[in-house]
Amino acid sequence: MRTLRSLVILSVVALVAGACKSETPRASTADAATSSTGASAPTGPQTYGVVVDGPSTLGSENLVYGAYFPKTLAVRPGDTVVFENRSSNDIHTVTLGVKSDRSDQPPTVLKSGQANPVVFGPCYTAEAARTAMAACPGAPATRPATPPPAPPFTGKGYWNSGSILFVSAPPEAGSKTATVKVAPDTPPGPYTVTCLLHPFMEATLQVVAADDARVSPAQVAIAADKELGQAKADATGVVEPTQVPVATGATVAAGWGDKLVAVNRYSPETVSIKAGQTVTWRTISPYMPHTVSFQPPYQSPDQPNALLPTGAKSGARFAGGVAHSGIFGPPPEFPGDKFTLTFTKAGSYPYLCVLHPGMAGTVQVS
Repeated sequence: MRTLRSLVILSVVALVAGACKSETPRASTADAATSSTGASAPTGPQTYGVVVDGPSTLGSENLVYGAYFPKTLAVRPGDTVVFENRSSNDIHTVTLGVKSDRSDQPPTVLKSGQANPVVFGPCYTAEAARTAMAACPGAPATRPATPPPAPPFTGKGYWNSGSILFVSAPPEAGSKTATVKVAPDTPPGPYTVTCLLHPFMEATLQVVAADDARVSPAQVAIAADKELGQAKADATGVVEPTQVPVATGATVAAGWGDKLVAVNRYSPETVSIKAGQTVTWRTISPYMPHTVSFQPPYQSPDQPNALLPTGAKSGARFAGGVAHSGIFGPPPEFPGDKFTLTFTKAGSYPYLCVLHPGMAGTVQVS
């Protein structure tokens, strides 16, 4: 999983899945781009840009916008679309060939607890996507250090970019863009673009005939900016959850949000308890997984066993050392949605989520 190397996250596992389906009102390319009357129609092959997610302040906001901007894009055979991940703290995929209802999507996490290489790594095959897919058909057993360029999308099979990284990831970790070249013989029609890690995150690539009208890349950029601006406005309505006081310890929200916006933070970020009391972490996001990791032995989530529990397990008594929850999140995609530890010794215990950089908290025990 070379593309995840040096990451501090997985968008988890989920793993999930999210993508803002039609539930969130947002301007379409037709609304924002085609309304510019008087602009000349572009001729010849064009290169379009699609914005994936959007920026936020790392460590304080840690927002994820589970959408592609614009949500709908019309292209001709022979055009190129460059998807750029602008997230500050999450990874995404650009995937064609998976149904909108995700009924044929390969699992993000295998039964072994390892990340699925056909989700997190590039896979381009004429074979249809299927829920049992755990290896890319025809791919070499060992992935080359420098993957070859992605083949054109022909409208058939399973075309998956693998993880495209967030802007703060180091350059050597992997690409932050995915390029889709529409093959000259791609049949006209709508093609669903999904992020395999976020179940509500999708867009439509509308392939039109070679002589049909389409807007210019500049107009598409205007539409993308308008839709991202609306998503940022929507994010102001996402309220941080209030935790009810617990006599036996404290509860912490491990992320929250709605189907468009995820907030990758712990709330509260610092809790104070007495020795012998228990802290319970629970995810409130409808799709985003996380970890609770004290002194985790993993540098990135693509390392073997990084998604599995290590050290003190959920429900254990804890006096320091390694306690790594493994990936947890909303069911049914994840094995559980909470993690608990009972702290037996006074001290300060910092922890983090290995999936999302900037997501950290502290337990103060007196």
